Amino acid sequence: MTKKTPAELTVMKSLAFLAVVFQSAVLYVMNHRSPHPEEAIMLSIWFQFVKFSAPVFVFLVGFHISQLTEVISYSRYMSHKWKELIVPYITWSSIYFVFSHPHTFEAMKQLLLGEAAPHLWYVVMIIQFHILVVIFVPFFRWLEQKKYWKSFITISALIYISFITFISPIVQSESYIHYVDRTFLAYFFYFCLGGFAAYTLPTWRKFVIRAIPLNTFLFLSLFIFVGYELFTSQSIFSIDLTTITYLKPSMVLYVTSEIFLLYGLSITIVQTKSRLYTALRFISQYTYGAYIGHIFFLYVFAAIIPTTMYSILQAVLLFSITTIVSVGVCYTIHATPLSLLFIGQVRQHRTLPISMVSKLKKGIPG
Repeated sequence: MTKKTPAELTVMKSLAFLAVVFQSAVLYVMNHRSPHPEEAIMLSIWFQFVKFSAPVFVFLVGFHISQLTEVISYSRYMSHKWKELIVPYITWSSIYFVFSHPHTFEAMKQLLLGEAAPHLWYVVMIIQFHILVVIFVPFFRWLEQKKYWKSFITISALIYISFITFISPIVQSESYIHYVDRTFLAYFFYFCLGGFAAYTLPTWRKFVIRAIPLNTFLFLSLFIFVGYELFTSQSIFSIDLTTITYLKPSMVLYVTSEIFLLYGLSITIVQTKSRLYTALRFISQYTYGAYIGHIFFLYVFAAIIPTTMYSILQAVLLFSITTIVSVGVCYTIHATPLSLLFIGQVRQHRTLPISMVSKLKKGIPG
């Protein structure tokens, strides 16, 4: 059992999913359509802008785990996560194996390391947080009881930056050591930040709103800096977007700043009660199934995208089609027996609404 989910978190989850699909569309166009250098630069900038997806998902998992009630049945919890996360992961990995034809040992290796498709590493990483839930939940409660949250998040940030600085060269290596990029250690700060946000929700919302002007300046500065790093590290005629990794200090600062901005944006979207909010709330129910399956649909529909149009338009069109089909398929099958195999257990979110900005400034939770 958990508390109600703040409405802005459902928006953030949908935005993170859309960012993943857009990244995949841009990568496909960059790798298979040979865009002109000026188009490649623009696509790289867009790719960098939406490079927040995985840390945001980890942030959300940290938030939700911190909301677990006092009594946790570990076996029931893991049984639920098996149905919700691992069964669809195995199903889609098997589908991707059909196209890559790995032998048995290689297939098992890819399944354990999340290599059946480029985006499946995330599932291998995130399940580790759920496995360790019996450690995290009591630890978070202890932090709350002792009022150590602020000190803990500050110390965690310093330790995390130091850790990323140390492992950054390692993840670029060809040895098995580079798989540290899919361990929970490589993303633990965002998880802790999610827990901090959950336990201090009124203060967190207040801080996020008030920090928007300064944080916007910080984000733009970091955006320019990480872009400078990308374009000075390689030729503009052979840009490799896979070098934009989360695991370097500049990206940690950049993504953290972007998480704050996204949270503020999500609050704004919820307050508008617009069609955009309705659409994002709908998408949020199917993000996991659509996430693990979207690469399949992307490659299916990539062949129909005309190569004669600008590369940027190709990416946008491929993103749009893939998003609509991925979410549409999940919506179609969610009430059938196929749901458990392909999309897990769809959550009907019980959202906690946000009140007006004036209440946020007073630190009153919605």
